Amino acid sequence: MITGASTPKARGIVGTSPVYYGWIILIVATLGVIATAPGQSFTVSLFIDHFIEDFGLSRTMVSALFSGGTFFASLSLTFVGKLIDRIGNRTMVVVIAALFATVLVLFSLVNGPITLFFAFLGIRMLGQGSLGLVNTTVVAEWFNNLRGRVMSIVFVSFALFQAAYVPFLQRTLEVTDWRTVWIYLGIAVAIVVIPMAWLFMRNTPEEFGLLPDGEVFSAESNDANAVLAESGWQLSEVVKNVTFWTFVFGRIISPAWGTGLILHQISIFEELGHDGATAASTYALITIFTAVYSIDFGILVDRLRPGVIMALQLGALITAMILAMYMTTPYLLWAYALAFGIMMGGGGAFDGAVWVNLFGRKHQGAIRGFVSTTLVTGTAIGPILFGLSLDLTGSYSPVLWLGVALAAIGLIGALIVPLPERKLKNSEI
Repeated sequence: MITGASTPKARGIVGTSPVYYGWIILIVATLGVIATAPGQSFTVSLFIDHFIEDFGLSRTMVSALFSGGTFFASLSLTFVGKLIDRIGNRTMVVVIAALFATVLVLFSLVNGPITLFFAFLGIRMLGQGSLGLVNTTVVAEWFNNLRGRVMSIVFVSFALFQAAYVPFLQRTLEVTDWRTVWIYLGIAVAIVVIPMAWLFMRNTPEEFGLLPDGEVFSAESNDANAVLAESGWQLSEVVKNVTFWTFVFGRIISPAWGTGLILHQISIFEELGHDGATAASTYALITIFTAVYSIDFGILVDRLRPGVIMALQLGALITAMILAMYMTTPYLLWAYALAFGIMMGGGGAFDGAVWVNLFGRKHQGAIRGFVSTTLVTGTAIGPILFGLSLDLTGSYSPVLWLGVALAAIGLIGALIVPLPERKLKNSEI
């Protein structure tokens, strides 16, 4: 039996919607994912020089504070995922967005390394981690057959937003005190996300007598979606599965080295003879390619084996890391942006759809929360490794070659690992 399906709630706004309400959920959730931008590494990267100058810190120290805050932030995400399963997406989005907006405003009060650490902890836990998790989870609740393609819409929108947001934020920082910018970001999150989530977000289609993709539930229905909703793997089962850990290993490499490349992008480009403007324009290209390949992978993720999707993504990451050591010409910069965009598009599609496709919807909050913990841990590891590589060797090449080796291992593992299988218990049939 579907949770809530036997006694559906009064449909209200869901019933009066002229289209399947999942499309409304998609719009609201996409805004929620976009609102994670202030907690992402591409935002923080624009402030690093201000932190170094104002607080007298080294680049490695700022990287270490960022990595430490990110690591401790990641530890909360499994718990957040379980709360999503228990409390529901609507309440969680509102609460997380309110806390995130508050932390962004408080970021303006940072006055040294200790408070900077806690500021990083707050924006990474609530923005990059929790807010992104809850909004992608609700999309996966409302769609099944179209899940990959619908998730691609979320990530395309996010990538296109970045293309406009990053240059705008950079120009704003040139004419506005960086502390004031954090206040603006907090206000923007509060006035956009909180009212939209409270008014239009809903938890699951089953609560309103529906199934994912808009099918109407009936007591006689034998729809496979109905079975999968109740028979999903529990987190305790998932963490014993070798396929799960193979895919986790493959996925953790991308956020680790990808975040390192983004957070230190200006320094990496300068090492190769490029200026900050070139780094910014190349990042804009990355966001455009990410948007394009989010669409492609959104289609492919519903058609290809997960291991193939991961292999394509890791192959693109390997290419990007090699190019990051040798991209001295405009042609190679374009190739780097293309490879990076493919990597980002593939990773977003994988995380948005594959975990739910493999392990079901019932406990997806807990499972995706656990995965998010590992991935955010990766984003904590990467920046400090890049900083150490530069400080100890005078180059980013050692950490990039290490990334190439690890990504190659993950690529091979993804191609040979079998798909997970689970027999339904009698109580689930």
